[in-house]
Amino acid sequence: MRSTLIFAILGMFVLASGCGDGVKRVPITGLLTCMGEPVDGATLQFIPGPGVQGEGAIGQTTAAGRFTVISSRNRDSGVPAGNYTVRVSRLVDHDGTVLPSDAAEANYPRSRESIPSPYSGAASPLEAVVPENGGEIKLDIKKKLLVNKKK
Repeated sequence: MRSTLIFAILGMFVLASGCGDGVKRVPITGLLTCMGEPVDGATLQFIPGPGVQGEGAIGQTTAAGRFTVISSRNRDSGVPAGNYTVRVSRLVDHDGTVLPSDAAEANYPRSRESIPSPYSGAASPLEAVVPENGGEIKLDIKKKLLVNKKK
């Protein structure tokens, strides 16, 4: 009886501590550019291709266009190896100010998407191949941004 109680307590501890989702992730860093220039304040969504584990990943670019990603509800860093389509979004206010990634459109009714189609949609031509050991991902948007950022 006592050993059953000990195993039950240990089992609850393991479940409470989060034993993971079983998805193997590799670390990646990246650079997002538009016609060779860094893109700041953008949100990247990595959409997994066929056979790739997990639900994809999301990341944010810095002022220098650099990004890392998280790929779980537990905010696990990295992403499973494989092929991804990458969709990019970046809202700007009417004056060109880049809005924070958590900005609600209702609070900025004159905002608009600054990443041109098709890069901001489900048919984005941006592709990332994440190797088994992770590494650096470089992505370049081949069209001008729709709104220049405020200087």
